[in-house]
Amino acid sequence: MRRANVTSGIVLAIFGLVMLFAVIPVHIAPGPEGVMSPRLVPAMMMIVVTGLAVLLVITNLRAERRSGPEAGSPVSRSALIALLKIGAVFALAIVLYLWLSPLAAGAALIIGALVALGERRPFVIVLMPVALLTALWLLFYKLLGTAIV
Repeated sequence: MRRANVTSGIVLAIFGLVMLFAVIPVHIAPGPEGVMSPRLVPAMMMIVVTGLAVLLVITNLRAERRSGPEAGSPVSRSALIALLKIGAVFALAIVLYLWLSPLAAGAALIIGALVALGERRPFVIVLMPVALLTALWLLFYKLLGTAIV
């Protein structure tokens, strides 16, 4: 598992640096003088991702020196099945977004993730999407006065 953590940390650090120094400056305009730059939040997120990736690499390299290398696959069969379930939920949400509406996609995403992760209480499966989507609607349409689509 440590070898996989080191590898994924290195990949994430490279991804963060590429985003920070190549993608964000090219695709996001700096913004007018005296206004917060639209690059600020994406750049902050990439700095955090890169920092956490470097921390992941350092932590796992230190632990490997103390305990020795590990053998075997770092990913279990149940983890791969869970990945496929969540991937199918996201695919369904994208299809519903494109063919029906953002509301249907959001509800399918929340309900599908809950069911895929093992939630079986109907009250939670119904209440969580209703509460989250209502809160988003209130935030975007009523408080901010903007539209989601």
